[in-house]
Amino acid sequence: MAAPTLILPESEFRPQRASLPLPEEKNIFGLYEGPIADTTTHAWDFNSKILPRRRVERKAWIYLGVFSRDFYAGMAIVDAGFLSTAFSYIYIPAEKYFIEDKISLPMGFKHGFDATLSDTWRLGRYEFLPGAGKIVVNIRGKYDLSATFWLKNNGLSTIAPSQNNRPFNFTYKEMSLACEGEFICGDRRQKFAGDYGILDYTKGYPPRRTEWNWLSMVGKTESGKSLAVNLVDKFNDSIENALWLDGKPHSLSTAHFHYIRPPEKSIWRILTRDNVFEARFRPFGARHEDLNAGFLKSKFVQPYGTFDGQIKLGEETEKFTGFGVTEDHLAVW
Repeated sequence: MAAPTLILPESEFRPQRASLPLPEEKNIFGLYEGPIADTTTHAWDFNSKILPRRRVERKAWIYLGVFSRDFYAGMAIVDAGFLSTAFSYIYIPAEKYFIEDKISLPMGFKHGFDATLSDTWRLGRYEFLPGAGKIVVNIRGKYDLSATFWLKNNGLSTIAPSQNNRPFNFTYKEMSLACEGEFICGDRRQKFAGDYGILDYTKGYPPRRTEWNWLSMVGKTESGKSLAVNLVDKFNDSIENALWLDGKPHSLSTAHFHYIRPPEKSIWRILTRDNVFEARFRPFGARHEDLNAGFLKSKFVQPYGTFDGQIKLGEETEKFTGFGVTEDHLAVW
């Protein structure tokens, strides 16, 4: 019996852009095919007569994740204007082993740092080196982590509206990336390899008070297709919501996240309004952050765990299982 075929409406992706929009451009919001080559924002950042947006409003980060049955890792470098941060964590399910590392540095990036996916991101003991279709990660601190993520350039770029006369939010997501690496902590050493990697590169001008829920997952359907999902609620007008089935992206509608706080103790239920995607998420644990630097605050919980659910397939359904993270985030920045 042939495996069922996924039934989805035709995705309305915009063609790939060469650069982020200029101030005079109109009708820019939407979901675009592939990466945007030039993501510099100098035209937006230094046209203010009071304080440059680069420090006051613009935020940018690179997040890389590894989600598999045997190994979870999350790592990020964040340029939040006046404050720069980096974090990483490791979870090994078989041993219920968790360890994390983080740093915060005022003015960690120079005033002219324009935060693109082609630049070296280096903050303290964290180093992300993009180039030649891959990103190499080196972390040296409480533990050592080295990894390589190979980009496919089949991701999706989102340009979404912001608020309070701020220009836009941009994000680029790639899923199910081939990755390999090694984690070393004391006598503990673990290698990992597989199509488990995810990339979140974000840059934009979010509201002073920003809130979101996020889901990032890689997995398999019951018929053996690769499946990856990126969902967000309360941010970016849900424009970035999408799934990748055997590497082909499809847009999704708005998403709803149902859970009880504390998020890492709750079974989550996540579904899209178009009824294409429905899942349960069972956390193993979570990475927390409660940062209060006066003018900048961040309350962040990122549970990691397993997913199971279904995708609607015409009159049938196809079940799936997966691994990944959700997020409950509130920032004042």
